[in-house]
Amino acid sequence: MRLSVDFAADRSGTVELAWGQRDIWGAIQKVGPGSAHYFNVPRLLAVPGAGGPRSPRAVAAALAQVMGRHDALRSLVRLGAAGPYQEVAAAGTLPIEMVEVARDAADGAAADLVARLARRSFGDGEQPLRAGLVVCDGAATHVALVLNHVVADWRAADVVVRDLRMLLLRGAIAGPPPSQLLDLVRDEEAASARSDRAIAQWEALLRTVPSAMFPQAAGAGATPRYARAVLSSPRLNRASQVLARRAGVSTATVLLVAVAMLLRELTGHEVCAITPIVHNRFNDRSRDLVTSLNQLGLFTLGPCASLPETLVSAYPAVLASYRRARFDSLALNAMIDRMSADRGVPMFPSCCFNDLRPGEDPCVGGGVDGESELEWLPGTDKRSCDFCVALMRWKGTLGVELSADTTRLPEGEMAALLHRLESFVVGAAQSLS
Repeated sequence: MRLSVDFAADRSGTVELAWGQRDIWGAIQKVGPGSAHYFNVPRLLAVPGAGGPRSPRAVAAALAQVMGRHDALRSLVRLGAAGPYQEVAAAGTLPIEMVEVARDAADGAAADLVARLARRSFGDGEQPLRAGLVVCDGAATHVALVLNHVVADWRAADVVVRDLRMLLLRGAIAGPPPSQLLDLVRDEEAASARSDRAIAQWEALLRTVPSAMFPQAAGAGATPRYARAVLSSPRLNRASQVLARRAGVSTATVLLVAVAMLLRELTGHEVCAITPIVHNRFNDRSRDLVTSLNQLGLFTLGPCASLPETLVSAYPAVLASYRRARFDSLALNAMIDRMSADRGVPMFPSCCFNDLRPGEDPCVGGGVDGESELEWLPGTDKRSCDFCVALMRWKGTLGVELSADTTRLPEGEMAALLHRLESFVVGAAQSLS
């Protein structure tokens, strides 16, 4: 069953992609349509019970208001002769898939619906938001949303869900967004000096690190080639908090530095390079901006002491890596291509670190002494990065996902590295007591 709703806004235009948008667009093009669905951003909202049952039409009308509120949700990303660009439409129609089930089956149906909507890659010029409703006895119980990562990163998706929940609860949202996608593109056109400084810092650092952190190929690899494993660990969660409080840093910094230290140990390189994915939401204008602002920073780590000591000594470099994560990616890629040609090898670490959690939150589900669990998730045939560590909330606690090219890091070594990360951080926290 399908429902459709019209949306409209007083803002429109045809512009280039913003810097962060172009980065994720390039990553998606690299893996191709067969694996690009990995980048989709899914969200599931249980319709608030306050105010009584909501009809599908009422929820659709709220979705239309959210579409009109944010430029990015009306942005059609296209590939032209000169490269990618986007058309922000003033009006359009949102199709909404509906699934009718018995009330006791609603949660499972909602999970299935959002997973199904997320399994398909977004095509050229396709509307960037897919929506679905679970309906029980004529009332909508869940809203499934899947966003094209080119127009919305994980924080942006949270803002969309927040706005939809507010409309369903109160019927209105106070004030317009302080900044929009069209504003961002205009602002970046005038920010070339900032981009040049960041790229110069990248170039200086890249000259100090290996051309790549892992060899071109170490073995035959698995099928699919890129494997994914996630370790859920209350012990690691608690230990990272202990170390963060002692050093005055975030738990993301604790785990970024720990991963970098273990990469030095694993690869044998004197200097490790890793690219943290930086959210770039550091002021009021960008904090709730619906678009893809994420870009790569560059963090390097040489010889170091214990983890607690290294957290203090490396923290300035961590902060600097965040500051250099705003740049014109076309100019950065040109610099990397030039360096690669000069060195005769591709010059990029291809190791990334991504904190996907909504924020700093103890979330110690299962208790501090709960059992760790390692799970294997569906892999993909292609990825844009050979080694990626992602932090998430998983089963009520901290989850650390590792995605890797199994021709470079076999599955057994992936599992061993996740367990080593847990024991390394927990041991460091215990050494403080």
